[in-house]
Amino acid sequence: MTDPNYLALLERGVPHWNKWRQENASHKPELTRAQLDERNLNQVNFSQAELIEANFTRSQLIGANLSLCDLIRAQFTGANLRHASLERANLSRSCFADADLTRSSLQHAELTRINFQRANLQGANLSQTILIGADFRNANLTWADFGKANLIGADLRNANLSGANFDEADLTGVDLVGANLSGANLGKANLTKADLTHANLNSANLKGANLTGADLSQADLNGTNLIEADLDGIILRN
Repeated sequence: MTDPNYLALLERGVPHWNKWRQENASHKPELTRAQLDERNLNQVNFSQAELIEANFTRSQLIGANLSLCDLIRAQFTGANLRHASLERANLSRSCFADADLTRSSLQHAELTRINFQRANLQGANLSQTILIGADFRNANLTWADFGKANLIGADLRNANLSGANFDEADLTGVDLVGANLSGANLGKANLTKADLTHANLNSANLKGANLTGADLSQADLNGTNLIEADLDGIILRN
């Protein structure tokens, strides 16, 4: 249950809330299922807060601090989280559909089964995150950093991954059908049994990548670097 005292503090505005957090650093606010939709929460400090199933639909959270928060099944549909910090937060099964997370930091976050459909994650830091079964369909992930991330079974169909970094990431069994990976870095990535049908890999770096059993049918491989890549059992149907 949400503690009404915390909501009352929030109602007095972000500056008052942040001042209280600074003076009461040992407190971990309990805001489970809080209805915080369509609010201006720019620069708010929610670090280490309990926000399970909280609703932030269409809220402004630019530069917000959500690091180390428990945000399981939280709703961020259409929210603005540009430059927000979500490092080491638990966001399993949360929804960020149509949200703006441009240049946000999610490093080391737990993002299993998260929904990022149509979200803007341009330049976001998702390195060393757990993204098992995540949904990135039609998302903008240009220049995003997925270094050493775990994306086993993730859905990246029709996502824009141009210039993204997947160095040493685990992309086992991912669906990249129709994805734009032009100029992306997939060096030493594990793409075992990945589906790259119709993907754009123009000038992508796959040096040392594991593509065992991957489907590259009708993919654009113009200028792709496949030096030292494991191509055992790849599928190349016309």
